[in-house]
Amino acid sequence: MTDVRLENGQRFWFFPTFVGRRSVAGFRWRSRQRRWEYFGIDLDEIRSFSCRR
Repeated sequence: MTDVRLENGQRFWFFPTFVGRRSVAGFRWRSRQRRWEYFGIDLDEIRSFSCRR
């Protein structure tokens, strides 16, 4: 499980399934909908991340 913070200030839980040279994809937790959603983003948009067990 990964805690991700984007350049725009958004923060969410993320379970990566693919990491490429310029992007990452996986499942993002949507707390308002209370479900996981498949999601992809450019690595340049990520400000920081923290991996958890």
